[in-house]
Amino acid sequence: MTLKSLQPSTIASCAGVAALLAWPLVFEAGTIYHRVIGMALLYGALAFAWNICALAGAISLGHTAFFGLGAYGSALLDHYFHLSPCLTILVGGGLGAAYGVLWGFFFGKLRGASFALATLASVEIPKVVIDNWDSLTFGSLGVVGIQSLPAIHLAGATIDLGSDLKAQYYLLLLFMLAVGGIHVTAFKSRWGWAIRSVREDEIAASALGVNTGRTRFQAVVLSAFLTGLCGGLYAHLIGLIEPTLVFNLHISGLPLVFSIFGGRFQRVGPLLGALILYPADQLFFRSMLPAGHAALYGLVIIATILFFPKGIGAWLQRKKTSA
Repeated sequence: MTLKSLQPSTIASCAGVAALLAWPLVFEAGTIYHRVIGMALLYGALAFAWNICALAGAISLGHTAFFGLGAYGSALLDHYFHLSPCLTILVGGGLGAAYGVLWGFFFGKLRGASFALATLASVEIPKVVIDNWDSLTFGSLGVVGIQSLPAIHLAGATIDLGSDLKAQYYLLLLFMLAVGGIHVTAFKSRWGWAIRSVREDEIAASALGVNTGRTRFQAVVLSAFLTGLCGGLYAHLIGLIEPTLVFNLHISGLPLVFSIFGGRFQRVGPLLGALILYPADQLFFRSMLPAGHAALYGLVIIATILFFPKGIGAWLQRKKTSA
């Protein structure tokens, strides 16, 4: 395979990954840029996870339920049993997947706005339970003192993921690449074609032999598992959680905004949206408009719908093709 035989999108993706790997080497450890762009990568992974569900035609407004369950599952296991974060984060993903199974069972026949509203309402169930089960979850006080990510000893060197922001950045980059690889599979694989055929026309997909109910169910549960992992990882990065923090509708809205802005039908569209919007919000708009910086996301959605409805990724690709 030669460089000329590679598709432009593949070359651009490789260049983007190389840039993400290289830029931290220019800055000193501990700068705010490592933290902000690292969190942008986490939200990019969250947007990838959300979009896997959306590719099957299931537009969710309640993914914060999976995120919060992942965060609380990991935090409580750490608090009561002092298990390794590597294990507790996986269990948090499992809790998210378990709630995704319930979604598949109860919401499997819903479509469009009915599905979206049902997912939005479903956020309140785990939130209310956790907020009122003081003896187990500490209620509205939240969980504090969550164990930091562990140190890794490699070839005589120690990489402290708990306090080294640059090390955290590279961990989040690896995590995002793993979730992004699954997202790309949803475009290239046979299963990926199946979930997209379900979105376009369920009757036609069923006539072609696609089990539409099972395919949508698989997409929802996989999306829920990955979102739960994001929540568990978030809990150990932040060190404390409370119901209003991790069952926040803002978290449900972010992946939707990032995916629409970047391009829901682009392989790296959700990540592109996260890498542009989140740093812009945290580094520029928050200081300019401390009380109203969140309005950025509303303005972005309006501008995207009006000027590039397929997302900035598709718009840039079209511009490059026409040049």
